[in-house]
Amino acid sequence: MHPAVILRNIRFSYGTKPVLRGIDMEVPRGSYFGIVGANGSGKTTLAYLITGILTPSSGEVNTFGNRVGLVLANPANQVVSLVVEEDIAFGPENLGLPASEIAARIDAALHTVRGENLRQSLTSALSGGELAKVVFAGQLALDTDVLVLDEGTIMLDPLSRDILLQTVTRLNREFGKTIIHISHRLDDLENARSLVVLDKGTIGIRAQGVPDLARRIAEHPVAGIEPGAHTLYRSFLQEQGIEERDLEKATRQLAAGIRQGRLPQS
Repeated sequence: MHPAVILRNIRFSYGTKPVLRGIDMEVPRGSYFGIVGANGSGKTTLAYLITGILTPSSGEVNTFGNRVGLVLANPANQVVSLVVEEDIAFGPENLGLPASEIAARIDAALHTVRGENLRQSLTSALSGGELAKVVFAGQLALDTDVLVLDEGTIMLDPLSRDILLQTVTRLNREFGKTIIHISHRLDDLENARSLVVLDKGTIGIRAQGVPDLARRIAEHPVAGIEPGAHTLYRSFLQEQGIEERDLEKATRQLAAGIRQGRLPQS
């Protein structure tokens, strides 16, 4: 697969304080890529470097001409207008696009995130999950190729969190958007296929999928990373020999094994 983003030997310091120390990372185009790390590990700095908000002290960030967007931890911090459609239009208007193109992009973006009903809503009246949809729509209206989420679920209630994660997964699977999802919780990254651990400014563990990463972290603990209930349950299921990704189906397999007087074995 062709890369969407490559980082080579990235170093960054705030004054005399080093934050990132030799980061090497390649994100394939169209992938769902997870970065997990504790608070203070350099995650937000890395997000700002990928999106071009910051410039590395040394090393190279190559986005191959892709348009890279950023979704912050609190979606409300990215809302700039009182009405949803005006907020989504803000970016395209700054690109100098004609009114017909802007209207078409608003329509397409809201359709993609299944937020057509929000078009005339006041942003101040929206829930956290609805605000997240608006922020994503704003990035899509800019024709963003790569979406970087920096702790995108931390301010959301459980229902809004589920809506956001479903939206992100749909953007990746159905629309081919490259997702770089950064979090301190493994549960947030359950749909990521490739993951890395950012620890004290360096990347150590690399894994394919959250179950693989959870096993590696269990063997080499990293402070400040939360597994979450889903990750712990998936790990338990795998210990019983159940590899089914759909948790409802996996739970039925587990229940069937229990009814038979034994837990499934690998």
